[in-house]
Amino acid sequence: YEAVIGRQSAEGTELEITGRRRLPASGIRVTLCQAVPKGEKMDGIVRHATELGVERIVPFIAERSVPRWSREQFAHKRERWQKIAVDASRQSGRTDVPEVGEIVDFERMLGAVPKCGLRLIPWEEETATGLRGVLRDPARAGTTEFILAIGPEGGFSVGEVDQARQAGFLSVSLGRRVLRVETASLAVVAILQYEKGDPETAPGK
Repeated sequence: YEAVIGRQSAEGTELEITGRRRLPASGIRVTLCQAVPKGEKMDGIVRHATELGVERIVPFIAERSVPRWSREQFAHKRERWQKIAVDASRQSGRTDVPEVGEIVDFERMLGAVPKCGLRLIPWEEETATGLRGVLRDPARAGTTEFILAIGPEGGFSVGEVDQARQAGFLSVSLGRRVLRVETASLAVVAILQYEKGDPETAPGK
């Protein structure tokens, strides 16, 4: 918004809006389904995922998840993460704030994600399909919506991956290295933004 400063007082500053400009939207829409890790790692995941342009975050409890919280703790954690998303949006210059959903179990997470788009579940036991090959497949060139399911510290179980595949997810490999939970989430989102996201808009480019 363009505005003119009107009245100033101890209570604050009054602005008169004189114009508005629409900022370019992100080239892609990303939903991050994140198995809640132990400790305070989720704080950082929410913060950095917001900075990287994730539109929605769905926290869930997987079979091998360490945290086992009460409903009261669930509500408190979600409120905290939403505040972190608000702060990170301001800091990074976003004009929107990603929604942090309620903490759900694995099955509910599968049913809570958008029905369209490319659904990806990185899995350390996947050997046939790599993330880069999937994203650079000409058949998926026009894909603009992505759903990522990132597992807990112990990874997804075979049963969970089978369930995800039945729900339309494609299991992919991130390479030979086993990444920490917080590294995997941000690495995949950054790769998505690089391959499919915002065009380069730096001055002079």
